[in-house]
Amino acid sequence: MLPLSEEIFDKFRALIYEKTGIHMREGKQILVSNRLRKRIVQLKLGSYEEYYHLLTSGKAAEQEVPNFIDAVSTNETYFFREGNHFTVLSRIILPELFRAASRIRIWSAGCSTGEEVYTLRIVADEAARAADGREVEIVGTDINTTVIARAREGIYRDRALRLVPPHLFERYFVPLGDGAYQVAAEARARVNFKVHNLFTDPPPGDRINVIFCRNVMIYFDKPSQAKLVDGVFARAIHPDGYLFIGHSESLSGFTKCFTYASALKAPIYRRKKEETP
Repeated sequence: MLPLSEEIFDKFRALIYEKTGIHMREGKQILVSNRLRKRIVQLKLGSYEEYYHLLTSGKAAEQEVPNFIDAVSTNETYFFREGNHFTVLSRIILPELFRAASRIRIWSAGCSTGEEVYTLRIVADEAARAADGREVEIVGTDINTTVIARAREGIYRDRALRLVPPHLFERYFVPLGDGAYQVAAEARARVNFKVHNLFTDPPPGDRINVIFCRNVMIYFDKPSQAKLVDGVFARAIHPDGYLFIGHSESLSGFTKCFTYASALKAPIYRRKKEETP
């Protein structure tokens, strides 16, 4: 197969942006070519040009686009990643929310293979137990169909589990042998996973109390970030709900609907009550 040309790479970049909002930088040509090559071989096509034509023509395109998205989207995560977020959630935010309502809603946007969602389930259950029981609904969404299927299985290995505290590991995980562990059935039954496009699909609910969207917006350009934060999250979240973003991310300079929750000493924002998206 001939290498991916600059011309076809630019076409793929535009298609990725159109379908996912992901801004694929110019220096990612080798990464894109490597990720697409396997799929091109599976389809028994002869070139990147043929694959691009398939993605942009007729009914075949509708069937293939999800596979294309799966190939180009990045999925790297583990349990209790950026742990201070979960410390703040369990010690400050959830107790505050429990005092105000009996049912809390949490949305993990861009949840990948589910580690964040199950970490949220563990943290919420532990906090609810300390508060004499509260109901916390948790939904995880991702554009990638493959990772959502893996999340629903809830099977992980040592690398993903390395930061889980021992007492929680014993309570929430079942050994399967050969170094694999599965999230306990009771915990898996109380989370919901959906294939979801942040820019084209409606949010999975309204008046959501907490949204986690961490290390996702780094793949979007500024206009897409603003569209997501003030156009999607601000409409879905509770009037004074919390938005958690990654440590390498910031909403500074483009959001009108959220303010930095500086007292919490973590990249967490809170919905401004007075601003309408």
